[in-house]
Amino acid sequence: MKTTIYLVRHGDVHNPQRILYERLPGFRLSDLGREQAHTLGKFLSSKAIRALYASPLERTAETAGIIASYHHALDITLDERIIEILTPARGRSMEDLAREGWNFYKKEHIAQGGERLSDVWRRMQHFLKETVKKHEGQEIIVVSHGDPIMVSQLKHQSKKLSMRAIRGEDYVQTARGFALVFEEYRPLEVSALDF
Repeated sequence: MKTTIYLVRHGDVHNPQRILYERLPGFRLSDLGREQAHTLGKFLSSKAIRALYASPLERTAETAGIIASYHHALDITLDERIIEILTPARGRSMEDLAREGWNFYKKEHIAQGGERLSDVWRRMQHFLKETVKKHEGQEIIVVSHGDPIMVSQLKHQSKKLSMRAIRGEDYVQTARGFALVFEEYRPLEVSALDF
């Protein structure tokens, strides 16, 4: 019996100060982000979705709400395990972070309480295993964030976690994602959503 999880990223965020908003409150979708979420919702409306999960942050909950509007009687379940990464780089300018290669996993960040890639995978793996078991044979949508999605995609392709691997050209864009297909509880295939 196959279970499919559509693991998708939230839409574009209104961020005029161009800072790393990480888990900071108050960052909602931009006009573009809402358009993207509607496009994603329309694409997923042809699927027989049985459940919808989202990170509790505003941008993911808002994206999930738009997606849910394309499905009759689909409630949103918020789950902390699929939240954005934790890093002390929050609040820094995008320009500074770009110069550093978007590396939120440096030793100094970890020493200040930031997550490791393995920490991100541990919580995502726990969520995915539990969710596949709960929704065996169904199709579900999970709205999360860039790095947690890339970590999950790599691990389900049996690839090693590294900064280089998650920061490649195929980094998940806003309101895009992957279909993770499981047979019973074993990952079977990973494919990018094409629409």
